[in-house]
Amino acid sequence: MKKIINILMISLLVTACGEPSATNTETPATKLGENTTTAGHSLNLKQQLTVITQHYFALRPEIATYFGVSDIDAGKNIMSKLTDYSPSGENHRRKGLNAILNELNAIDTATLNTSENISLNAIKSEIKGALLPAKAVAYGTVLGEYGVWFLPYTVSHLSGLHIEFPGYMEDKFAVNNSAEAKAYLTRLSMYPAAMGTLIDKLNLDAQMGVIPPDFVIDKTIASLQQQLNGMAAEHPLVTSFNEKLLTAEVTDREALGQSAAELVESKYYPATRQLISALNNIRPKASHNAGIGHLPQGKKLYQTMIQHLANSDKTAEQIHQLGLSEVARICTEMDGLLKKVGYNEGTVGERMQVLLNDPQYLYPDTAEGKQQLLADIHADLAQVNAKLPLWFSHLPAQEVAVEAVPDSRAASTSGALYDAPSQDGSRKGTFWISLYDMAALPSYSLQTLTYHETNPGHHLQTLIGLSDQLPLLSSIFYSNAAGEGWALYAERLASEMGIYADNPINDIGRLQSELHRAVRLVVDTGIHAKDWSREQAIDYMVTTEGIHLSEATAEIERYVVWPAQALGYKLGELKIIELREKAKQALGDKFDIKVFHDRLLENGALPLDLMEQKINQWLASVKAV
Repeated sequence: MKKIINILMISLLVTACGEPSATNTETPATKLGENTTTAGHSLNLKQQLTVITQHYFALRPEIATYFGVSDIDAGKNIMSKLTDYSPSGENHRRKGLNAILNELNAIDTATLNTSENISLNAIKSEIKGALLPAKAVAYGTVLGEYGVWFLPYTVSHLSGLHIEFPGYMEDKFAVNNSAEAKAYLTRLSMYPAAMGTLIDKLNLDAQMGVIPPDFVIDKTIASLQQQLNGMAAEHPLVTSFNEKLLTAEVTDREALGQSAAELVESKYYPATRQLISALNNIRPKASHNAGIGHLPQGKKLYQTMIQHLANSDKTAEQIHQLGLSEVARICTEMDGLLKKVGYNEGTVGERMQVLLNDPQYLYPDTAEGKQQLLADIHADLAQVNAKLPLWFSHLPAQEVAVEAVPDSRAASTSGALYDAPSQDGSRKGTFWISLYDMAALPSYSLQTLTYHETNPGHHLQTLIGLSDQLPLLSSIFYSNAAGEGWALYAERLASEMGIYADNPINDIGRLQSELHRAVRLVVDTGIHAKDWSREQAIDYMVTTEGIHLSEATAEIERYVVWPAQALGYKLGELKIIELREKAKQALGDKFDIKVFHDRLLENGALPLDLMEQKINQWLASVKAV
């Protein structure tokens, strides 16, 4: 999963949680239209979007931290701000996002080159998609998870300030000098105020009848309680800060570190307890219904989420049937391969359960076992990297980092994810893998997971898309369907490269990964459009795929709070395969897989309709020569 956590209003006051007891307001000094020319010369798209990008960061300050954008480029004091989650803050974000769209529509496209026009249209398309759910319902959070997605629930075990904050602060907040160290402490001091805004929104949504399912609340509370374990001085928010201070050789390190520990004790812990209390207060009213279909305007909301996160106009029923068809096709292919390696008895799911419990494919849940798993990831990465030049003309110049999710966040992290590099190159693109449940990571599944998150998957895709010539908003407002569709396509590509030729067991793992994405079409629509229960969805996933119960449970509970996000993988992959076949037929002997991949990736993760439009235009231009 790509985490572009993942990303203003021109005439509206910009609001953020600035001081511990008050909200900051600033008035943007410059309108976009005032910066379209300089000394008679037209500015490029990246330059024209500089101001509007700052206005976006004013709405979602943490995303500037994620991308490693300094206050000089992101806007005044952005590093010292947090998102205002309050009901008024939510209204402000929705109006601000509409204002961004209006400003983008006002840009004179005649001044842009072809690539810039593609990027501008992609940004506008994704913003329109993000606004669709916000127009359908008054509840929920626009620009929620990763600064891009709409979320029906303000608080869950996977999303919200309580999840974002430690992740940004520990992993992404740069501390290179005393000023940045003080900005870090300022954010820590603001946490209770920001938490107050989150709780206000949680309570207002609850009054509208929008309460997370009981199992989501229980899991969220359990995760929050884990954050309270241990002394403040030993909390990762403090220890990671101390490591940064030491690396940067900041003066007064001891005093700064002590201040961080005091703030965790006096601010962070009490705010966390406050959220636990708020969740306990609404818990008696929570139901066990898993889908958003039971929420006010829930069915309408789900259809807009399909458009938003899957770039699809298909109905939930059409997607459900497509999923069943893909499940049957992939199971047939797996059946043949399983028989070749001696697994003949039972359904595909039953045989995969046997494989899952075979000790030779399980990493020990020990420090040594975890080190071996990470070493195997590096070996698999080296194997595919050697083959990339035959399939791509442009390759990422930066290596990908591989890291285990810190223990303090491993339980609340969904499997594995990829983090984009910082804009200044100081932080590498990173493949994060949660080692919380080693039984859910059999060795035969690891190779495919690695290729999905690194090369030729998210890392390669992101680095090629992060062009210095393209505006940052092209990366922030990326297409979930194109991004995840590419990563699933990358798994297939590894097979076409011959990676699995001598390893049928790992090839079965690859097919199981593809089956998993087909199953998602079935269970996501089942939960949100066909009133499937959590338990029904978990049972279908375990029975069909043969995966570990804990993995299926985590996956289903993810789909419950991120409706339609998981649809993007398979729908995006199928579109890419369709376009590749179209290019092969149209070009014949002129078809070059490296050129096809270049054209597909060079403008970033385009919405699927724009991706198709771009490929069609390319084919027409090649055929015309």
